Amino acid sequence: MRVLFTVYAAKTHFYNMVPIAWALRAAGHEVCVASQPQIVEAIGRAGLPAVGVGEEQSIEGRSAPASGDHVTSDMSWRDLNAGITETRSSVLTWDYVLGTFTIACSTHYEHATGGRAMLDDLVAFARDWKPDLVVWDAMTFAGPVAARACGAAHARMLFGIDYIGRMHADYTELRDQQAPERRDDPVHDWVTGRLARFGCDTDADLAAEMMTGQWTIDPTPSWMQFQLGLPTTRVRYVPYNGPTAVPDWTHEKPGRPRVCVSLGMTAREVLGGDVFSVSDMLTALAGLDIELVATISAQQIGGATRLPDNVRIVDFVPLNDLLPTCSAIIHHGGFGTLGNALVHGVPQIIAPGRYWDEVGFGRHLEARGAGLLLDHEELSGDALKTKVDGDSLTGTITRVLDDPTFLENAGRIQQEVLATPSPREIVTELEELTAAHRK
Repeated sequence: MRVLFTVYAAKTHFYNMVPIAWALRAAGHEVCVASQPQIVEAIGRAGLPAVGVGEEQSIEGRSAPASGDHVTSDMSWRDLNAGITETRSSVLTWDYVLGTFTIACSTHYEHATGGRAMLDDLVAFARDWKPDLVVWDAMTFAGPVAARACGAAHARMLFGIDYIGRMHADYTELRDQQAPERRDDPVHDWVTGRLARFGCDTDADLAAEMMTGQWTIDPTPSWMQFQLGLPTTRVRYVPYNGPTAVPDWTHEKPGRPRVCVSLGMTAREVLGGDVFSVSDMLTALAGLDIELVATISAQQIGGATRLPDNVRIVDFVPLNDLLPTCSAIIHHGGFGTLGNALVHGVPQIIAPGRYWDEVGFGRHLEARGAGLLLDHEELSGDALKTKVDGDSLTGTITRVLDDPTFLENAGRIQQEVLATPSPREIVTELEELTAAHRK
């Protein structure tokens, strides 16, 4: 069969798809990946056929509001994500959920993750190439539209905790409780408008399918995920860090604990920077008897000209190769970094970026005893200098390194991850679901 993967211009979201794309290709299926021009080169470097759709697009972010702040029409896409990730029942009123999805459909989903140009090009390509299955990144809503337009089956691929699916479940339940005159439905209106653009009919049940897929492919550990009752194919997270040469030193175990600091690609490449001072954080760790490997750029360090002797700075090193020699990792809570650490059984300290599910990941890890969650405000210069108790950054790292239960619990999670079906093992299921759903 032919399988079309599609994702907006975010390399980390594409990297999440690579192992399944290659599993299907290795099984003899024809695979193609469609995205915006910015990441076409990255797709090709992964050894997969690439099709450029849409236009180059810059996604600018600014600091997200605290969870629960009111959603307004001038919010950036990062601000809007803070609305989508809200989970407090006291906040999730009909007005809140309706407002969030109204803005999401009119701005975020309509423009920030591909836009009309990507939608038009993707539909044109899908109608010409005629895939049997479209696998779409959970933020790339051009995918299900293209599948509907060409008659393909379609599966949504998650990149972490399913906040969109959860809030859409709340949305439909709350909508149905309203008086008829208050049952505004911007999601259905948005879906209908996108499908009508290509001459496709719609019905009352189709909006949910277009938001959550005919089924979902989920590489997130089940104990981290909402249980929404959606048709789901669970798959093991398999690290793909991009093509790169691996330095020899990564395989050498130092004479003292090695701790990795990784703040991911998204903040520095897309969102305009980190939420705390990286140089302050590195300076604060100078007194610990550890080797600190920081996978950060010169820009992230800022104006710092002298770094502690125990710090090794590398712009990039594949975590899949580095983490087997690490005793702990400090990171922003991105799904790719988290997944690498889970696969290798490394205790984690999350200083959350507050863009999507970073705080949720940290809370789940704490509950399993495999890591700790920090508040990014604790990583400011003043806080690092004054907080020296067990809740400070240095105290947190010392606790994780000295308490063997963190490593033991991370090892248990590692075994659970490795017991989850691999991408190769779900190929037959994908074939059967495709045959059942395609037109």
